[in-house]
Amino acid sequence: MKISANLFRVSKLDDSPAREYYIRCRGGSFLRSPRLRGPELVMIGPEQKSYFETFGFIHIPRQFSGDEMETLSSEADRLWREDRGGVPFAGRTHNIQEFVEKSPVLTRFVVDDRIWGTVEDLLGSRFLWNGSEGNQTGHQEHRWHTDRPGEPHATTYSFHLYLDLVRADTGCLRVIPGSHRPPMYNALSSINAQKADSTLTTYGLDGTAMPYHALESDPGDVVFFNQKIYHGVYGGRAGRRFIKLRFVKRPRSSEQIASLMRYNRRNRIYRADDAFLNSEHPRIRAMVDPLLELEEHTRGWI
Repeated sequence: MKISANLFRVSKLDDSPAREYYIRCRGGSFLRSPRLRGPELVMIGPEQKSYFETFGFIHIPRQFSGDEMETLSSEADRLWREDRGGVPFAGRTHNIQEFVEKSPVLTRFVVDDRIWGTVEDLLGSRFLWNGSEGNQTGHQEHRWHTDRPGEPHATTYSFHLYLDLVRADTGCLRVIPGSHRPPMYNALSSINAQKADSTLTTYGLDGTAMPYHALESDPGDVVFFNQKIYHGVYGGRAGRRFIKLRFVKRPRSSEQIASLMRYNRRNRIYRADDAFLNSEHPRIRAMVDPLLELEEHTRGWI
């Protein structure tokens, strides 16, 4: 059951006076008017930030050109191939942690305004880095779940770059809008077990019939979402490729800091990969230096 969103206005600035274009969502699929012919730097305004905070996600189309995506895809394929020792992809899920950190080419995308600037606009200044992943999937579905169960104070977010076209029936991310916030965040906890019948026994619905919004994506689009939001994937094909960049809105309370320490059962503040710890790029330093400060601050907490 797809949720149809209303007209979503995005402000775009260029060298001329401010112009606006509109993105209309119908049945979970974004239709663009006018059709953009190249990468566009979308300026996040109050409306987009409110949309993101209320519904828990945002999809921004055509942020990277075809040439840029070819460069990104080629480099990602190289890392996956080398990690397999040159063996071709055989249909089993292949996940590499600290993925973009292994490549200066991929790191350049992280500090680009279209990623770094967007994250700053949505999360505020002094956001933190939380690592990255490179994924080639072998599964057809990932049942409904939240990445942060029982973590109401979590401030973690995920930025996806899909290297292949994905639609609702071919493995795009499905989200339940607003489920990152109570009361829906709490009400959906029973389906987080991700059993084959979790949604059936709770709501009388198969997982594919749950109300959802489909974040259909073309290569070059970006998808950013709160990791507390309930999301899933259905109908995915083997080999679907995407890069996940993880960010943290700067934790302000002891509860938020403790939640960050529990991320992926680390029981500590995330320590960035050496490639980022040793970087001299000011935007990389702005994300990792606060982690070092938090690491020192929380010594002895657990």
